[in-house]
Amino acid sequence: MTFSNIVQKYSLTLFFVLSYAFMIIPTFIYLSGFFPEVMITIMIWSPTISGIIMSALLGGWSEVKKILSGFLKWKVGIIWYIAGFTLLIGPLIFAGIYLLLGGVAPGPVPGLTLSVILLNLVLTLLRGPLSEEAGWRGFALPRLQSKFSALVSSVILAIIWACWHIPLYLVEARMPFYIFIALVLVITILMTWAYNNTEGSLIITVMFHFSFNFNGAFITGLFGLLPTMIFYIGGGIMIGVYLIVVVIYSGPKKLSRKPDSEMPFSVSK
Repeated sequence: MTFSNIVQKYSLTLFFVLSYAFMIIPTFIYLSGFFPEVMITIMIWSPTISGIIMSALLGGWSEVKKILSGFLKWKVGIIWYIAGFTLLIGPLIFAGIYLLLGGVAPGPVPGLTLSVILLNLVLTLLRGPLSEEAGWRGFALPRLQSKFSALVSSVILAIIWACWHIPLYLVEARMPFYIFIALVLVITILMTWAYNNTEGSLIITVMFHFSFNFNGAFITGLFGLLPTMIFYIGGGIMIGVYLIVVVIYSGPKKLSRKPDSEMPFSVSK
């Protein structure tokens, strides 16, 4: 079997292997103190780096442009922007109700300024939403869905995506992994739903991803609007209800009511 045949046959597996390699190896180099800024950049961009490499091996620049084209699909209907921002607005409303009812919150971190808020907004957008989506959703998700249903594909991707974060636990404080993997499972299914109904728009999946990350970075982080455990319980219930409605309405096979011809992948039979 030639190298080209191996790449074609095992492209998805090779993508996941590369994504993990570009996460794990730089993590240990980072922990050793060498080139920390370079290593952390490779780590957080590893899914996109891997997706671009595999796309280039599969079909050159035309295939690379194909996965990146999702960032140009912004004319998808305002409902999908609302759907994405619901993951941000919902917890904010919950936090407001909690505080109005007399709930005790940690409060903002010391020295919080507008410049700090803006910087963290930019970092929250770059570190995850923009750095990962071309890989997880642009490259991996369509290929998974060509073999499995949308729901099964989402579960597979969620497990791989969540476990990819494990090396980051050596670098920074993070939420307990058992909570994290449950949240990633839910957000992955919602992002598949959004991806399938917007002709593969990565702008919309970036928005979902950003809104999801905003909660930890700001609501329980910089702004301190909710105690962490209250957020896990309340936010978990809210996003769980959101998920159930989506799956029941859209159906688990495609997470969409659109015809097969309008799916951004070859529908599995």
